[in-house]
Amino acid sequence: MPVLVFVHGAGSTHKAWSYQTAHFRNALAIDLPGHGNSAGDGKKEIVEYVEVVKNYCDEKNLKKIVLIGHSMGGAIAQKFALIYPEYLEALVLVGTGAKLRVHQDIFDAIRKDYSQAIEVIVNLAFSAKTDSRMKELSVIEMGKTRWQVTYGDFEACDKFDCMDQIERIKIPTLIICGSEDCLTPVEYSEYLKNKISNSELKVIEDSGHMVMLEKPKEFNETLEKFIEKLGR
Repeated sequence: MPVLVFVHGAGSTHKAWSYQTAHFRNALAIDLPGHGNSAGDGKKEIVEYVEVVKNYCDEKNLKKIVLIGHSMGGAIAQKFALIYPEYLEALVLVGTGAKLRVHQDIFDAIRKDYSQAIEVIVNLAFSAKTDSRMKELSVIEMGKTRWQVTYGDFEACDKFDCMDQIERIKIPTLIICGSEDCLTPVEYSEYLKNKISNSELKVIEDSGHMVMLEKPKEFNETLEKFIEKLGR
């Protein structure tokens, strides 16, 4: 089984992948700089985060991995696949898009009152059907990331656009999104599916942007089937 490397989204940490790292062997979840257990400052460009992931792989001598990215992590994964395809056996893009614009209201809210902004962002990120305790835990976890780091993450997302390059990705790609994702709607994933020739799309019902936390059983089963097919 290939090593699975998980990359979290803006303002998040490796804990976004708790259900996956507990389920899959050979699973590694990164904390990007300034997030979770990782020291330093965050970045303001997706390509800078790509270099962080490459350095991580080099330090651990990882090759032919399955790179799995959520939201901003999905942007990082796409750019990584375009720049360093030799490192990858496959790609998994979760709740992301080939272009990620961020509304100015998000930037204004983070600067004005970070705690309140986190609550707004978390409420947008989960389906209305999601248990409130999961949302509360996500608010706590996101609050551990300094506002400057989260702000920089959203700047990186806002500048990200590889719509004119995405067709160059040729490795097997799994695209997963929640049916009720209002941050990166299903149409974003459909665009990826239409542009990446060797790809498949799974829409998981009754889930939002944090599909891997909201529907871990369905998410893990989908990922498991995809990985099994790689070995055939």
